[in-house]
Formats: sequence, C-alpha cells, structure tokens
Amino acid sequence: MTTKMRILITGGSRGIGYEIARDLAASGHQLWLCGKTEKVFAAAQQLGTAVQASRMDAADPQSVASVFAQIGQTWGRLDGVVHAAAELGETGRFWELDPGRFSATLQVNTVGAFLVARAFIQSWIAHPEPASEGGSRGQIVLFAGGGAAYGYPGFLPYGTSKAAVVRMCETMAMELDAAHIPIDVNVIAPGANDTAMLAAVRAAGGEVRTVVPFSKPIALVRWLLAPAAHGVSGRFLHVNDPYPTIAAADLAKDALKLRRLDL
Repeated sequence: MTTKMRILITGGSRGIGYEIARDLAASGHQLWLCGKTEKVFAAAQQLGTAVQASRMDAADPQSVASVFAQIGQTWGRLDGVVHAAAELGETGRFWELDPGRFSATLQVNTVGAFLVARAFIQSWIAHPEPASEGGSRGQIVLFAGGGAAYGYPGFLPYGTSKAAVVRMCETMAMELDAAHIPIDVNVIAPGANDTAMLAAVRAAGGEVRTVVPFSKPIALVRWLLAPAAHGVSGRFLHVNDPYPTIAAADLAKDALKLRRLDL
C-alpha cells in the first residue's frame, strides 16, 4: 500500500510539474500546488478535492514565506517538496547575452530552489510532529537536466543555474546529515520532455536527440518519495539510471555526483 504524503509541488500549473502532480494525486497523496499565475487554481481543480493551490513566485522570498506560513497553519508539516518551477532564460552566445536577464535566470532557477528548500527545512524544524502517515522522513526533489552535467552551447544561463542546483543539493544533504535532520534532498535529470520549454530549446537551435515520456520522471519522483529511497541524498539522478536497484548503504561516496575527472 502506498504511504500517503502531503507534498508541495512548484511549477504545478503546466508541463512536468503538472504531470507529476496528476500522478501523485491519482495515488492518493495530498498536494499543495504552486505556480506564478492564476492558472494554478484551474490546474488544482482538475486534479481533485485533495489538491490545494496558491500563487507563489519561488524566486521571491516573501512569496515563498507567505505560502509556507499558510501551509503551516493548514497542515502543520509537509512531508515533501517537488520543485519543478524553472525558466529557460535567454539563449545565444554568452558575449551577446544581457547581464540583467542572465541574473534573472539565476534568481529563478538557483535562488528559487534555495528558497523553497530552505523554507521546507525551516517548516520541518518548526513543526516536529509528522502531519501524515508518511512524515517520518522529509523529501526534497529538485530538477536539473541538460547543461548541468556538461556544456551546452547557446544555453549558458540555464546550464549555469542548474549546475549550481546540483552542487547546492549535495551541500544541503551534507549539512542536513551533520545536523541529524531526517530530510533527503536529491536532484533529477528528467530527460527532454515534451514541454513548452523543450519547444523553446528547439526554436533556439538546441539539439534534441530523444524525447523522454513524462512517465520516466514521474516514476523517478515516485521512487524518491517512497521508503525504498530513504537515505539516498545529495545525489544527481537521471531517469535512465538503474535507481530501483539502488540502496543508500551501497552507494559509493562519489556515485551520482558531479566530479572533476583526473588525468
């Protein structure tokens, strides 16, 4: 039987965030859907009565704090966060990019991930009692993908912001472990999913070799939220990794992490 959890999903009004929300709602989880526009309320209505919604700008500290305060008053403590909100940012050769737009992409993708993870951890500490049957260990799922693990010409702002998220994830996991806070934080590469962002990548001349169905990132998120993945933390997982066979105790120290290759 699936353990029921209370989960916040950002970027939940469309694309991969909405598809993950639809799967988790169908599995009986209680969801709090967040998005920057009014569309998030229509998306929540489509997913059922166990789904609540709020407008939230993940890159705005006050907006994030306000939503987490509302969740705290309503539910107490969340069990998990799936942070899918992101933007592609400006494309083109780096010396022709606008500095202001470059900074804005870092604010949305990198600082936004930091703010949401930070708020979740602070809320977890402030509400020590589990809010649901799935509340023994918290879960944070972040997103990276193309350009985070390798160079991707033409998409410097996105790749830079997402590489920073990967390193941030590893450091967060180390600090949580040292503080004996039972929260796992991981980042996933969902593959090239058929979203508006992928259409923008193609329009900008980006190479897209294979489109990955939504079922793959959905399955990986489902696994990360389940007890089988407890203790797997600070890792960068691709949807094609053999993650169902992974046990936290068996992972090498540097496995599934960004590392420099020695000569």
